[in-house]
Amino acid sequence: MTGNPLGVLSDEQAAQAWRLMEAAGVKADYESVPEASHMMHQSDPARYAEIFTRWAAALAPAP
Repeated sequence: MTGNPLGVLSDEQAAQAWRLMEAAGVKADYESVPEASHMMHQSDPARYAEIFTRWAAALAPAP
């Protein structure tokens, strides 16, 4: 490991991206997971699935 982050987005950068999307009328969700690796789906599949499932459930209205 080099100590250089790969694919990292700071909370400030993510917040600015979120503000820009919201200002453009795009619904965006953001969840900070600072301990996650860039390939979270491989390094922590249970956590990834939990976050993804919660997000996907919010997309479709309940029957």
